Amino acid sequence: MQGLGHVLERVIGMISRINLLKRKEGLTEEEFAAYLTHEHAALLGTMPLLKGCDTNVVVDNEQRSPFDRGSTEIDGYTEMYFDSYGDMVRGMAALEDALAADYAQFASSDIPALVAVKKVDTPVPAFLEDVKLIKRMSFLGRKDGVSAATFQDEWWQMHSALVKTMTGYAGYNQNLVIDRIVQGESVPFEELPIEGVVEFWFENMKAFDECYGTPAFKRTGAHGAEFIDNITTYLVESQPIAMTQA
Repeated sequence: MQGLGHVLERVIGMISRINLLKRKEGLTEEEFAAYLTHEHAALLGTMPLLKGCDTNVVVDNEQRSPFDRGSTEIDGYTEMYFDSYGDMVRGMAALEDALAADYAQFASSDIPALVAVKKVDTPVPAFLEDVKLIKRMSFLGRKDGVSAATFQDEWWQMHSALVKTMTGYAGYNQNLVIDRIVQGESVPFEELPIEGVVEFWFENMKAFDECYGTPAFKRTGAHGAEFIDNITTYLVESQPIAMTQA
């Protein structure tokens, strides 16, 4: 795990595992989305120790950021929530064979994962909980010469404060990556170069565009350029799965 001790000194929160999914060759976008949100979601709902999970289907991969785009390309992802890293390991192990067989039905064989600590910076307000919002998620790459500790300090403190000066968005989460998993093994940043995952929510595209056009957004972006190398953006449709553990 990369920098886990440094993170947990500052944050006590739920562990988030983000499984990055590419569509299996031969499947349409509609078939991929249907399997992910139904059959695969049903299997995940049986996982021991899992506290919750959202499926996320990419609906737009236009680069909606002034930063260069990174190398991570996806068609969807699952975000799984656990009380601890150990619970995540045990939960995944309990369904290891079933998951391998299920992934083969709809996803490419290479399914890297990010393990992160989630910081709910600006919660979506209660009056919008039943509204279909636009969700923009993005992967952040760390700038050359910037340490993981510096990235965390700048992102979770000053950058967070600058985002709060922006208007037009309905919610904002930061997910700090503490481990990267490729083919079942932890790998360094260089092999899966993502340091953070952002979640933004907007009521509509007008609010999205207005937010991006504000001076506060430009100030926030200028600060981000000090420690962020690239940003890869997606619009996704997210829905929670039904939990059915015994």
